[in-house]
Amino acid sequence: MKNIIQRLTPRFPSMPTALAAAAMACCLPAAALDYQGYFRALAGSNSSHGGASCFQLAGALAKYRLGNECEVYGEFWLGQQVGKVADDGAVFNANIMLSYYSPNASSKSDADLPQIYVQGDKIPELNGGSVWLGRKYYKREGLGANDFIYWSGRGFGGGVEDVPVVGDLKFSYALLRKDNLVATTSGLLPATGALADNGSNSATRHDFQLRGIPTNRKGALELGISLIVKDAKGNADEPADSLHSGYGVTIQHRQSDINGDGENKFAVQYGKGPGTGGADQAIGAIGNLRDDKNISRLRVVEGLYTQFTPRWGAELVAIYQKDKGFTAERTVLGVAENKVWTSLGTHLVYGISRRFKIGMDLGVDTIRPDDGPTRRMTKFTFAPTISSGMGLNARPDLRLFYTYAKWNDAARLAADSAAPGSALSSTGAFGAAKSGSMIGVQADVCF
Repeated sequence: MKNIIQRLTPRFPSMPTALAAAAMACCLPAAALDYQGYFRALAGSNSSHGGASCFQLAGALAKYRLGNECEVYGEFWLGQQVGKVADDGAVFNANIMLSYYSPNASSKSDADLPQIYVQGDKIPELNGGSVWLGRKYYKREGLGANDFIYWSGRGFGGGVEDVPVVGDLKFSYALLRKDNLVATTSGLLPATGALADNGSNSATRHDFQLRGIPTNRKGALELGISLIVKDAKGNADEPADSLHSGYGVTIQHRQSDINGDGENKFAVQYGKGPGTGGADQAIGAIGNLRDDKNISRLRVVEGLYTQFTPRWGAELVAIYQKDKGFTAERTVLGVAENKVWTSLGTHLVYGISRRFKIGMDLGVDTIRPDDGPTRRMTKFTFAPTISSGMGLNARPDLRLFYTYAKWNDAARLAADSAAPGSALSSTGAFGAAKSGSMIGVQADVCF
């Protein structure tokens, strides 16, 4: 989802926010504290007379979101200007993001600090570029309809960002360390991806990007290369000679200003070894350090967002991804296997009146393993919504939704192995059935 968030001056923060704000402002002159926020919460009942049950195909790295996010999740960002140089315009800010995640709206929950960093902007020595240090969401690129973060940096590190070179061309470099306090680029706990795969082993990531290479009117190329250098000595379970370095490359074309604020992104990505990202969505993120140079990931991504008219808005998604090089010993069904994943979907919103709109999405995911039957899942959601506006990105949304999903035998068998107890598995809410539905309500808000 393309978050459109307004910065506001808070009236009076909640207790945790107040403590964080006080810590940031302890030695600073009085100044306005900026904040942004986002949260969603869902409650529902499935067609087997159980609670909320969401649908994802084993092996697919994303699922279509509308009426299919069973968790409570929130992000709350605080920013404080900590320095400004009057004679040259340089500005320094401290930033903290708090996140909260509770699966299935249960009492079990996780809180995190996915972002905590200091950034200097408009630095004369960098030709007006920026410098930062800490932990931050670094130049994340995603698809809104299925929340697929395909290109990103995450971890503790620092770098220079958006340094003007010539014309609109800007250069960025980041040095990122694998951070044991952060699970994946998604920020969700418990630990998955590189954190779970690599244990106490670590790696350094060098991320280079050039953005703003002009191609056509309102269009530009964006290039990135991520070099992952393993520096672990290994341990008793994973000796040093079993760990590897890797890389990831991204070439993206961005077409901006489509019907106003709309844009189209087309990306081609390739990763080797840990540069595939492993169980993480982002190619170039630090993946499994046991993955050698024979393991690769090729991905093509197409994503369009546009508001065709004041009433009609749409997001379109297409993904092709091929993973290869896994030996039988390294194959883990649904996680690490030689396969092709394709995904095609759309999210549509039609505004009936100023405060009432209809949201719909339809997504089809297919996994074709080199060794095994093809598995498929189709998911559809219809969601009447009370909102602040008719647009696709108008928030808050107060939704009543109906979600239906259908899958084949191969998808059920894969879920039995990769995700027992999940909606598609025979031990999940729908048993041996190959379809299921859910009805519920959801709040979704940016502020």
